[in-house]
Amino acid sequence: MVREREITGIYLDESKLDVFCLKKHLGKWSSVELPYTFDDTGRSLAEQVKGVLQAIRPSRRRRICLAIPRKNLFLRELSFPQLELDEAANAVRMGIGLHIHLKPDEIYYDQWAFKRGDETVVLLAYIPRSFLDPILRAARETGHGKSLGPISPATLGLDILLRSSTEAHLPCVSLGRQGDGWCVSLHGIYGWEGSHSVSISGKEDVSMGLQKLAQHLPSPFSRIAMAPVYAVGCSDAAILDPPPRDPCNVIKDLSNICGQEGKVTWGLCAASLGLSSYPSIFFQEGIRRKPFRLSIKPYQFVVGAAAAAIILVTGFQGLQLQQRVHSIHKMEQEVEDLQERLSPMLNTQKQLEQVENQLKDLRDFRVERPSELKVLKAIAELTPPQTWIKNFNIKKGKLKVTAEGGSAVKTMGQWRQSPLFSEVKLISPVTKDRQQRERFTVEMKLVSGKGGATSGN
Repeated sequence: MVREREITGIYLDESKLDVFCLKKHLGKWSSVELPYTFDDTGRSLAEQVKGVLQAIRPSRRRRICLAIPRKNLFLRELSFPQLELDEAANAVRMGIGLHIHLKPDEIYYDQWAFKRGDETVVLLAYIPRSFLDPILRAARETGHGKSLGPISPATLGLDILLRSSTEAHLPCVSLGRQGDGWCVSLHGIYGWEGSHSVSISGKEDVSMGLQKLAQHLPSPFSRIAMAPVYAVGCSDAAILDPPPRDPCNVIKDLSNICGQEGKVTWGLCAASLGLSSYPSIFFQEGIRRKPFRLSIKPYQFVVGAAAAAIILVTGFQGLQLQQRVHSIHKMEQEVEDLQERLSPMLNTQKQLEQVENQLKDLRDFRVERPSELKVLKAIAELTPPQTWIKNFNIKKGKLKVTAEGGSAVKTMGQWRQSPLFSEVKLISPVTKDRQQRERFTVEMKLVSGKGGATSGN
């Protein structure tokens, strides 16, 4: 598996895309300035996304995350008091047509089950295919199909960003400005619990909209919705007391991520989706599978403990075996010490045998073969001027010569004229360099010093 070194987040706001880039260095993520520019004036959302992706070179080490505004998706909170988390999630998936107002084949959907007190709650999110399909098509056409990461609500990216720091105060509510509207994100103790649009009509302000929304929120958010802790997307215009603050100004751990502006943007929230290996909501084709480490059941821990016990017993037996091996090794060491005492005498005997063999070879060579000087002289006289000797070796009555330059056939013909060589043969392919000079290796058998001279073949 290839680990991502870069995350590019794209906030899918048709009025203006927000693109943010994070890079990992020495195990830490930090914001970087975008190395590309793009013009999205007067184009559809899919065309804007395609323009951004065309400016980015595809890479296996990049993860592209898409964040969706609250107005473009639908969220439903479903309660299953008597079901476990997996049972509740499966119940929603199998009865998806009962919980949505669109046809199942017209949407992408995902669900997230969590505990709120003793109650099991499933957060169902879905989005029309007509909104997402053109964007997915643009990603495939630009070569980024395999780099696509989470496609999730933008407020979920904000939740992941807050949970990346231990300084975040949870549970809490965040207030965000998306386009012309406002939304709040609910950040529970153990996970994201959805987001809601803030309805403001007539002369009402944000505080009145929050007051109406708080009446329909579950505990503890019904109590804290009137005082959002964090704000994203120019929400400083809200008339609230006390005013919510940008997370970058409150949480010091986010200083490297917040970028040059020093504030959290929806583009940063989009990039933050890539910081989680399993976001709560992830729109994709088909059923989403949990990573292996998150799918382990309690009984599997028991099996793992039993396996660990077996490993411990095996380890104890291994220690006993190691002690026996140590004893054997000690005995082997004693044998090696004895061999070391005998080795000088054995080496002397081998050296004497080698010297005797060399003397015997020299005697045989001088009696049976012509002298080296005669061989060198014959080679020097018969070798054509344009041929150079690169290697010359005499061993056991055979002369091996590597030469280059002139014609191999002509040179071998000259050497065959010497009475010192009884056989001249080519033992390597004839090759040529860029200057068309031939390179070859020839083996010549020396005539016996006792017999008469014979001509080469």
